[in-house]
Amino acid sequence: MIRVTALAAAVTLSAPSVVLAAPLDDAIALVQRAHPVLQAQQAQYRETTRQRDWSSDITLGWTERGTAEGGAAGPNAGIRVSIPLFDRSHELRSAEARSGWMLSRDGVLTGFLASVAELEAVMFELHEAERMRDFRRDRLEYQQRQVEEGIAEPDTLWPVAEAMEQADLAFAERHRRGDALRERIAREFGGGQWTTLRDLLADHANRMRP
Repeated sequence: MIRVTALAAAVTLSAPSVVLAAPLDDAIALVQRAHPVLQAQQAQYRETTRQRDWSSDITLGWTERGTAEGGAAGPNAGIRVSIPLFDRSHELRSAEARSGWMLSRDGVLTGFLASVAELEAVMFELHEAERMRDFRRDRLEYQQRQVEEGIAEPDTLWPVAEAMEQADLAFAERHRRGDALRERIAREFGGGQWTTLRDLLADHANRMRP
């Protein structure tokens, strides 16, 4: 009974260490898997590694007279296999294909992460615009109460309402920019899975909220 309890405690203690992957990690994995250029490069690399570095020939012939080595007279066939001992051309081709794939992968991921950084900057601006919009809304509601209670003149509402409208327009503009940028990044790097990548980028952006 004591051993079972100890085992259960160990499992409980180790459970918090299992953390789900962040959306950005999933997005990076998706780009490596679905980007059209990387798909082509990886397919080329796999095909190169599958190619054999030996050759075989089949020979067909006819023997007029039987021999002790060749058997009875009549048709015969044979196979010859050539295995180069010092030819490293296949190994070099495989290494070159892998190098090309890795260079393409690094270039694509660099471009993707630069685009994500651009998206993060836009989302930061969006959050600031949202904070300012909320502040202007609260200020307008406060000023309206002041007017209703006779503490302030009605004319004082105009500049506050105008500031509220400008803040609302700024928020909407940055919201559109974020949506457009997220879709452009997803279409550029997500290949046939661009909608999934767009959702992962949206999840990543939401986790940035203060």
